[in-house]
Amino acid sequence: MERLKKESLYQSRKWFQSYEGRKHRKRRRFFLVLFFLGTGCLNLLLWKQNYQMEELEKKWSDYLVQQGFSTISYKTYADQQNDSQGGLAYWIKKLPVVYYLSGGTGKLEMAAQESVIGMAALYPGKNSQNIFWSGAGNDKIAETKLLQNLDENILLAQEEEEKEEKEKEDLEEAALAENQAVLEEEHDGGGGEDDPSASRQTVSITQNREGIQENQKKIKRLRSSLDRDYLLKNFYIVDSSTSIDNSVFDVEKLLNTNVSLKKSNKPQILIYHTHGASEGFIDSKAGDKSDSIVGVGELLAQILEEKYGYQVIHDETEYDRVNGKIDRNKAYNQAYDGITKQLKKNPQIQVLIDLHRDGVGNNVQRTTTINGKKAAQVMFFNGLSRNRKGAISYLPNPNLADNLAFSLQLKLKCMEKYPDLAKPVYLKSYRYNLHLRKRSVLVELGNENNTVAEARNAMEPLAEVLNQVLSGK
Repeated sequence: MERLKKESLYQSRKWFQSYEGRKHRKRRRFFLVLFFLGTGCLNLLLWKQNYQMEELEKKWSDYLVQQGFSTISYKTYADQQNDSQGGLAYWIKKLPVVYYLSGGTGKLEMAAQESVIGMAALYPGKNSQNIFWSGAGNDKIAETKLLQNLDENILLAQEEEEKEEKEKEDLEEAALAENQAVLEEEHDGGGGEDDPSASRQTVSITQNREGIQENQKKIKRLRSSLDRDYLLKNFYIVDSSTSIDNSVFDVEKLLNTNVSLKKSNKPQILIYHTHGASEGFIDSKAGDKSDSIVGVGELLAQILEEKYGYQVIHDETEYDRVNGKIDRNKAYNQAYDGITKQLKKNPQIQVLIDLHRDGVGNNVQRTTTINGKKAAQVMFFNGLSRNRKGAISYLPNPNLADNLAFSLQLKLKCMEKYPDLAKPVYLKSYRYNLHLRKRSVLVELGNENNTVAEARNAMEPLAEVLNQVLSGK
């Protein structure tokens, strides 16, 4: 037995040393190298796929947040959308690229086309023409066409924007030319007017009329199209700290929400100042409350009461003064306590106006001319209780939709009456105590470069706009 084992071992060794044996060993090494090389390439490809899928997942998730969903991943969204489905349909919609290649892009707008094109090279599926093909990377025509379509859309949007800008410039040039002609007439003494200011007033009226006509076109387009993108682009400034919840920006609801108010013999409007101690104007006298934003708020309350018949409480408390020192960090908390006490004493109050003076930190002076007087511009302001990732859970605002309807309708009424009085409505992330009533609005009046007189001159038109909106006119 031992002898047979030795002979078998000898024969095996002899065979390995022979030409056939050497040839077999080379083949075996070749296949082993090929196996490990193929495995390595496959792992590298899978790693690349997973990496790109994660990047695309992030972009889709960000896109969903921008479109109004709360903090949510695309996979979570797909799970919610496909609870009742299974099998292939589930996985097609679960993976963005597979969903795209299967021709199912109708449900969600594509957020990152370039990423999808890059990912498509890794997967078989359908091209943009819905034709089956073996590898997306080979379909250069479809890829080029897709990019061309994107470029065309961008160009069309740019052309539209340039057209609007050109029309605006033409109007401005015409107004300036007319103004210059009037000034030259006055200089030459051939104006035919006893009072030179009458000519300037005519120019002001002309410019005002043109501005109103332009604003009416915008409002008409908004009302007819109910286009959310047009609304956000032309009537709002969206701060980078927040994001948009599409369900709240329902154009038809914002335009048609009834914010009118039936007058009563009890207080219905509360005007207050979260930053009453720290916000004055360029020529305000230090320590003189009448020269600060509080003094301007008193004038607004007086006009609303005496001219329009509203019952108004003007809260002059300086909520940003703590222990004799200015502390803006605690101002909103202190204002909350003060407002809730007022509302408890006067539950019939339905309108809250937090009147501020804006701060810009530069030399820009925001003014318009109304009835021949320079007046500070106003800016209505809303907190959305949302950051860039979605809703801020600890700052709920059940009155947000009504707050937005109120500020938008005030902005539109300004556009119809006084074209340059109100800047676009500013949207920011937090809540700013606007949740306490449906008709709550924060108003930024001018900035630190405006004079007290300019701020006071804005109160008459602002009161008129408030009255018209609250009267449902």
